[in-house]
Amino acid sequence: MNRLKELQKIELQILKEIDKICKDNNICYYLGEGSLLGAIRHQGFIPWDDDIDLIMERNDYERFLKIAPKVISKDYEIQHSTLIHNYWSPFIKVRYLGKCSFKQTHISHLTDHNGPLIDIFPVDNVPKENSIKQFIQAYKIKFYRGMLSYKLKLRHPKKIKGFIIKFCSNFISVKRIHKNLDKTFKKYNNDNNSFMVNLASYYNYKKQTVPKKWYGKPRMVKFEEFIIPVPKEAEKLLASIYGDYMTLPPEEKRVIKHHFD
Repeated sequence: MNRLKELQKIELQILKEIDKICKDNNICYYLGEGSLLGAIRHQGFIPWDDDIDLIMERNDYERFLKIAPKVISKDYEIQHSTLIHNYWSPFIKVRYLGKCSFKQTHISHLTDHNGPLIDIFPVDNVPKENSIKQFIQAYKIKFYRGMLSYKLKLRHPKKIKGFIIKFCSNFISVKRIHKNLDKTFKKYNNDNNSFMVNLASYYNYKKQTVPKKWYGKPRMVKFEEFIIPVPKEAEKLLASIYGDYMTLPPEEKRVIKHHFD
């Protein structure tokens, strides 16, 4: 078994544990991002992908965050700013704690629990596909994420904008940055709004602002040896994010994202 397949096998174990918690507690989730693309185009992992991405609507996301740390197997850890000091991400990670040789060394100064993982992103309600208010909302999130990265020494500024953000981070705590992020994510999260967006994603928020009904009641598709829920209109969501998602990218763009050592 090559190294990437070995890593993917561990991530499928994490997925199985998350799926059990969600089924036991009636929590709805979907495959998202590159994992959704892999399910639709490859019926499993994109061959060069090294992680699994899940998405939950905000209410389910917060229920999972409340329930999962109490019931998850000792082989895994729920990582979130409310659970971990100096947490480095604006969304949930479910991390494998068992013995393995995969490590994310860029966060080794923050935690020893830096092995294989699954990302869980929240999606929030917004009123429109695009507006000045949403532009400001997305800009604030990008600004706070930059502060978090510089404050926790995950990256170093290269341009004047980065140096300004790093300077600002000296006057605010990590805990406060996370509170500001959470407040900004949920600013327009009114159930009456008819669009949804994954603002924690690294993809352009405009491409991910889609009608709420595109998520809807999940449908089940094959992902490796599992049958996993995806958004009702998964193909429309993928087309919005990736364009011609069924065409493979050039070989030079088929790269691993998370750089496990």
